[in-house]
Amino acid sequence: MEQIKLTINEAIFYASVAHAIIGFLLGLIPLILGFIKKERSYAVFGFLGSIIGGAILGLLLSLPIAVIFIWLILRKPEQSAEVGGANEVPVDVKVEDSETR
Repeated sequence: MEQIKLTINEAIFYASVAHAIIGFLLGLIPLILGFIKKERSYAVFGFLGSIIGGAILGLLLSLPIAVIFIWLILRKPEQSAEVGGANEVPVDVKVEDSETR
């Protein structure tokens, strides 16, 4: 039987493809979760980021990217002070004018 010989470039390519597949599998989590929660932009960016991060550094980059986008999808939106919350007590404002005296 003949030995299989790989060049360094071929080994790097095969490793990148294998890690990109791992990133693809990890990226499916934010993709599916984002479509369920109607956060499509976070879903797609998390999916693509996991694939690209996986191809570059494997789990060292694809796992944190997936976790960050899962957190972004699941976090609750902050209420702005300008909009006003539902639990605020309304304030009665009395305006005095020189014409109303």
